[in-house]
Amino acid sequence: MRPVMDSIVDAIGGTPLVRLDRLTRHLGVSGTILAKLDYLNPGFSKKDRAALGIIEEAERAGTLKPGQTVVELTSGNMGTGLAIVCGIRGYPFIAVMSKGNSEERARMMRALGAEVVLVDQLPGSVPGQVSGGDLALVDGEAKRITQERGAFRADQFHRDGNWRAHYRTTGRSSGSRAAGRSTRSSISSARAAAMPA
Repeated sequence: MRPVMDSIVDAIGGTPLVRLDRLTRHLGVSGTILAKLDYLNPGFSKKDRAALGIIEEAERAGTLKPGQTVVELTSGNMGTGLAIVCGIRGYPFIAVMSKGNSEERARMMRALGAEVVLVDQLPGSVPGQVSGGDLALVDGEAKRITQERGAFRADQFHRDGNWRAHYRTTGRSSGSRAAGRSTRSSISSARAAAMPA
């Protein structure tokens, strides 16, 4: 059992591994398949780890100043993680997302204290489907807001704090909890999931 934590941020990571023995038997493979249950993080996603990693890295480097606004484009998961971390650490957070994304995710981020800026989709875009062009509009708005407010851009696709959070926590946690079993594929999967495209 985990001890009482000082804040919700301390609950990020440390999610359980579960053996998928029925799947192993069904597939007729030898070995062990493990599932990392990162949906049990406070924001229900592995992106909580990345959000914390980006903020901690920026704090260490001095690129994020106390009380400075944080801005990020999001479809919801990274924004939720950042809303949690920024709320606890005292950084105003602005989530910039396409109107093609889920309104429920926008409501969740607002409930966590984020300011949510919704960007119109391109003419002819399909509601609920965010195109590359829609994403470019969101990125442009995030850049504009960052410049206008002197904010820190979390920039999840380019900040090393993203993949390093998984390297330091997801991979090591999975490896140590696998109790000496060969964990090469599970650690590689965690790293691949964290690497920017």
